[in-house]
Amino acid sequence: MNKQLAQVNETIDKPTFLPEWKNLGLGSILGWALQLVFVGAGLFVLYHLIFGALEWIQSGGDKEKVEKARKRITTAVTGLVILFVILGVVVLIEQIFGFGLGFTAPIKISRFATIN
Repeated sequence: MNKQLAQVNETIDKPTFLPEWKNLGLGSILGWALQLVFVGAGLFVLYHLIFGALEWIQSGGDKEKVEKARKRITTAVTGLVILFVILGVVVLIEQIFGFGLGFTAPIKISRFATIN
């Protein structure tokens, strides 16, 4: 018998990238904040790339508008390169020194008391 999706008796698990609420602490909140900053920076760069390209298309051959669009695209690409370099350095530091900064390993803060 061909079952429809609504008829399947399987549970849908919580996504793996979400933290466990019972283990939510300062370290996981800081990790999420750092990841959110990187996602926001990536979206900011994408915004400037797209609107720089649109400015270029809509310039109509005007030298000033083309130069403004070129500068915006160049700045966005430079920001993207800087973003990837920073991300690479952070991951490298995590791997070399064996502690987490919230990207490949969780942040562990041992000075604060945990609530059980």
